[in-house]
Amino acid sequence: MTMNPSSEHRVGAGWRAVRADGRVRPELLDLAYADPSLRQLFPWTGMGELHFSRCTEQRWTWETPPYVQPDFAGRCGPRMGS
Repeated sequence: MTMNPSSEHRVGAGWRAVRADGRVRPELLDLAYADPSLRQLFPWTGMGELHFSRCTEQRWTWETPPYVQPDFAGRCGPRMGS
């Protein structure tokens, strides 16, 4: 995926926003951000889940599975999107 400067700025802002909102554990964000294929996608959170989208503006897309969802014990694992 090739990003233009505007998209790259929005993706960076998205990563900063999910880090600041505190809904996802920092170590999970670090792991996701370390993956180049995920780092270029727009991250967003919903219901404690970490999602990724190719779209950088709301309504974000669900086309990029998997997403990460915590379980009741506080562990996180990948889930396949619909």
